[in-house]
Amino acid sequence: MLPTPPPLTLAGVEHLREYQDYVLAYRLRALIGGRLRPSGAPLSLPAYAARRLRRQALAREVTASGDYRAALRDVDRLTDELNFGFWHNPGETVAVLTAVVAAGGCPALESEAALVDGLLTPWERARAGVDGCAVLGRYYLGLVRASAAYLDAEVFDRLRGSLDVLRERVPLVVVDGVVTEER
Repeated sequence: MLPTPPPLTLAGVEHLREYQDYVLAYRLRALIGGRLRPSGAPLSLPAYAARRLRRQALAREVTASGDYRAALRDVDRLTDELNFGFWHNPGETVAVLTAVVAAGGCPALESEAALVDGLLTPWERARAGVDGCAVLGRYYLGLVRASAAYLDAEVFDRLRGSLDVLRERVPLVVVDGVVTEER
């Protein structure tokens, strides 16, 4: 039986929230497979941070450079690798939903509980606890559902607005995206 560590909330730790978003998007893309399957192993927190800093530096170079095309390609490559904005960019999640439909579905997207079971390790589920898992499932599946309504701006705004209040309550469960036997 895994010990149940106290859940952490994400208030004030936006960089860790972003890393958790990356890891869960990576895992979802791996579950869906096909063209969405990530090309390499998940990045550790330090590797993610290094690439994220590189992406920021490149983005600054793009805005300062006269010949921005090569730097912009690098920014785009890093954006894809980091799943940057995956959950919060309706265009990205609509592309995922299109791939899911083409693949015949994805069990992790069928319910909040299925999303939690499909994307979190047993250690992470224990860390979040029952209530934290419920919030996490509601939040991330809610982001996907809101993106499905993207073409109807009023519905999209209403759905996304209801999720904004959950964001601070989403537990921080991903310590490092590199899964070990302990996690």
